[in-house]
Amino acid sequence: MLFIRNVHVVSMRNRTVDYHQSVIIQDGIIKAIGKSLPTPPEPCQILDGGLQYLMPGIINMHIHLGDNPDDLALYLANGITTVRNMWGHEHFNPLQWMFGTRLFNHLQLKRKTYIGDILGPDIYTCGPMLDGAKPFFPKFMGVEALDTSERTRKVIQQQVDQGYDFLKIYSKLSRPTFDWIMEEAQRCGIPVCGHVPDEVGLEHALNSKICSVEHLYGFVNPYDQSKNLDEEMVKRMAALSASKGVWNCPTLVANERLGTIAHQQEYEQEPQIAYVSAKNLNGMRFLMREAHKVFEKSGGINHDAYMERLFHIVRVLKEEGAGILLGTDKAVPYVVAGFSEHHEMELLAEAGLDTYEILVAATIHAAKCLGIDAEIGTVEIGKRANLVLTQKNPLEDITTIATHAGVVKAGKWFSREACDSMLAKVERSISRGKNS
Repeated sequence: MLFIRNVHVVSMRNRTVDYHQSVIIQDGIIKAIGKSLPTPPEPCQILDGGLQYLMPGIINMHIHLGDNPDDLALYLANGITTVRNMWGHEHFNPLQWMFGTRLFNHLQLKRKTYIGDILGPDIYTCGPMLDGAKPFFPKFMGVEALDTSERTRKVIQQQVDQGYDFLKIYSKLSRPTFDWIMEEAQRCGIPVCGHVPDEVGLEHALNSKICSVEHLYGFVNPYDQSKNLDEEMVKRMAALSASKGVWNCPTLVANERLGTIAHQQEYEQEPQIAYVSAKNLNGMRFLMREAHKVFEKSGGINHDAYMERLFHIVRVLKEEGAGILLGTDKAVPYVVAGFSEHHEMELLAEAGLDTYEILVAATIHAAKCLGIDAEIGTVEIGKRANLVLTQKNPLEDITTIATHAGVVKAGKWFSREACDSMLAKVERSISRGKNS
């Protein structure tokens, strides 16, 4: 049992703060919140909050858990207590190993982090990606190439039976295959998230009630800017997204970094690069070069104009009442687990969201998109105790989350010192690898 006293609770139910509260947590669940709670009987860990602020843990709605176990500690130490993994796998694949990617059994990892056998955030994951008969990525990387309704039904039923949380679709799906996926997913009761396929288009995807649109694809196409929507269509599609209850995950930090090889040296000087292994840094450099080739082949991209376009779309989504999520697309070059979430918040602010709206995107909106808002996303009685303690009011200064005073994961307290120790352990391991 954990008893946190003398805290101001930022519940995220609204824009208010409940001052001078105490919180009782038992078996990972918030059991009581109030001003005059008696100290629970032994055994009980008592934490004096020092009149700091207790808020829900951050939920990152677009990551890729690859082969780097350090990422789990980096997320938790930075206050990210839940992640949505957008490319899942269930077994070791020698070809993937040769490329140094995606070796986790994600369903097993999900179970172990949830019960605390492995230190890290709660994980919600899809299975292998669903793409067209000629997929964007090689099949050995964990891609299901779908070309018939029978195979589509079989693959979806298999992923449902295995226990994946949602389906992830990709860019090369044909419109008939997309429709087969949506029909079978609805029958099975499993959400569909991902890229808006080029042949499907945003309007059809929204009308089909896709759960979430990633990277704002459909509104924009960085590889073929002639497919970008005009102003009138952006507004109309944002309104349609709102009316259909479709979530939007802009991943602004990934968009910022993938197309900016001119800023590569600047990114490599950022403090969080200390937590990136030599192997993964080389991978980032390779992907940056390859992305640059793709953009150059398609006629190049004006990065500043592209980012302003994305900011504008986020503003229109906000104005039309469409749901916005926080995600980073960890796996993109120079996006670092646990750290880039805080930069994503800065970019969402630049796009026009206020502090409360950013925190909503990272907490209650994310929980609703996952269909688990009865379990996480706010600080309320009966919810899972995934929390962050901040020195300042995060509704007034969102940067205080990056320098938090501690994290509660499923009722277990990790002090600032404990989180710094996690980070230092990762940094030491990375440093030894780089110097060997």
